[in-house]
Amino acid sequence: MIRYLFLLLCAFLAPPLTAQQSAEFPRQNSFVIHLTSSQFASGYGEYLVPVLLKAFKRTGMAHAKTIKADYALTIEPGMDVGKWYERDGESVWLYRRTITIGLTPAEQDVEPEGRLAPGFAVTTVLLTPNADRDDEFKCLVSLTTRELAARYRPNGHVHVDGTGCARE
Repeated sequence: MIRYLFLLLCAFLAPPLTAQQSAEFPRQNSFVIHLTSSQFASGYGEYLVPVLLKAFKRTGMAHAKTIKADYALTIEPGMDVGKWYERDGESVWLYRRTITIGLTPAEQDVEPEGRLAPGFAVTTVLLTPNADRDDEFKCLVSLTTRELAARYRPNGHVHVDGTGCARE
């Protein structure tokens, strides 16, 4: 019994697990979330920000909550209007859903000429029959965040298959 309580206490006091990270990933730095004007004006940011903050908790970076931060974090969801795909010998209507998360040093312009252009970004792609699934969206944000931390380098863009987030 004492051994069980000791193990439970150790688990409770242990620091949270962090995601696998690139040696170049700027852990121990701060970030601010940069929303585009359309994300902010439409209220879409109120939906995006909590999901992004939850996914970013395990990276070791701290949310600055003010404009003074080391990095700017961006998120750009996307979706097409759908089209027919062949799957297992049948035609199915699928939507191509994307999530792009970028991380840029604060001194660099993240939105030159009104278009997001992060220093480093990861785009995750999922073909889904239901474009409105919140659980798929949250899974894609988490996956993209983990891949961003694991593959980070100062510049570049990586594409990742999001099939693991499909819920059918």
